[in-house]
Amino acid sequence: MFYKFTLTLAVILANACNPPATTKETPKVPAVEDAVKEVNLTGSVWHYIQRKRWKLIQMNGQMQEQSSVWLEFDTTARRISGNGGCNKLAGAYNLTADTISFRQVISTRMACVDQAANEREVTFLRLLSDHPYTFDVADQTLQLYDSSKIILMFGAMDKESQQ
Repeated sequence: MFYKFTLTLAVILANACNPPATTKETPKVPAVEDAVKEVNLTGSVWHYIQRKRWKLIQMNGQMQEQSSVWLEFDTTARRISGNGGCNKLAGAYNLTADTISFRQVISTRMACVDQAANEREVTFLRLLSDHPYTFDVADQTLQLYDSSKIILMFGAMDKESQQ
């Protein structure tokens, strides 16, 4: 009896000291992975975006029929260039898997005779400055969203077109 008790105790202690090995996979943290994921700028969407000039057609829910505001994207340098309506503009942009943010946006400072065009340009430049947007490209439009609301909508034009 003592022998069985000692043997049982030895087996229990041996198992307690060496727990079975687990093959648990380390859980993935999507937010961290998305933040560091390199965005492929050679894919068809970004290739299409780079080939077009993007004319502003809607800003903060207001149609912009008389707008001469436009952007072009250089996906190699991750830079933008364009026109705010009165002045030329340039800057840089950052991408994650589903967001775009513009930074270091600068513009020339020529006087704008048309007060409505001046106000449009000031609002447009403010909206571009250091704010992340989710985006999509559909039906020849580039749409920038904040909290599922379209903030800026651009229509695709050929780069040669100077409208």
